[in-house]
Amino acid sequence: MKRKIWINGEFVNWNDASVHILSHSHQRGSLIFGFIPIFENENGTFIFRIDKHIERLYSSCHLAGIPIDYKESELINAVFDAAKENPGSKFIKISVYIASIEIDVVPQDPLTTVAIAAYEPQKDIIEKNSNPFHRSDYLSVWIEKDKHQRRSDIIDPQIKIAANYTSPMMAKWKARKNGYDEIILTDSEGYVTEAPTSNVFIVNQDGVLMTAHEDQVLHGITRMSIIEIAEDEGISINIRRIPLKELQDAREVFITSSSHLVCPVKSLDKKPVGNGEIGKTTMILKNRFLKATEGKDSKFNKWLSHI
Repeated sequence: MKRKIWINGEFVNWNDASVHILSHSHQRGSLIFGFIPIFENENGTFIFRIDKHIERLYSSCHLAGIPIDYKESELINAVFDAAKENPGSKFIKISVYIASIEIDVVPQDPLTTVAIAAYEPQKDIIEKNSNPFHRSDYLSVWIEKDKHQRRSDIIDPQIKIAANYTSPMMAKWKARKNGYDEIILTDSEGYVTEAPTSNVFIVNQDGVLMTAHEDQVLHGITRMSIIEIAEDEGISINIRRIPLKELQDAREVFITSSSHLVCPVKSLDKKPVGNGEIGKTTMILKNRFLKATEGKDSKFNKWLSHI
């Protein structure tokens, strides 16, 4: 089907949704974005935790000093409109960007544009690109030792802004060329943080679920959901700074994101994690999360908003 993208209140054709090559967002990386999954189940089609996704989008804009003129309720309504206009979509991507042509790093005309695209990645993007898409349901991970996690004294890790992904992109690209699926980043002091677009969880030898402190990472919506599920399951969880050795010695490791959902890690630096199989805690959390997305978990039905 012909996709349409919502831009500042109007729908435009997919191929007509463009921005000038000299725009501030393109030249300076000043684009804030959100990525929201859509789930279909026997009860209908649902947007996942839209309130939390929009809340994080506005938080990113505030922290980065990027203006946004819409009210949160207006953008939520626009997200639903975009999803309805594009049936069969699996994800929604919201972009808040400075489209004006600028000379200075500080924009002279700092008005933002908001665009909302609802699409199905396989049909709308992957199949139309020439090279095969890299995918894996069970990850081989490289622990990146040179390129570190984004720093709060440069750009806060909590800001979902395009410029925050350049260094991880470089490191992950190199890892891919060396046969790895994914990377895990550390901070400048060697503590575990996250993957380029995913949060990291480990299960230590005592069975305690662990993840990095909120100050070190993007506040992932799937991460938040897994923490809530773990608490409901009575799984012991410890949120703190995690030394690299605790990751290397972990019994289980998995990553979470809107695209990966809950994805187990089979090896770190070519060494098996645990016994090399999907761990018990990982499976409990993965299955419970999937049950929630299917609308079969009354505890978490509130996460799904019907389109």
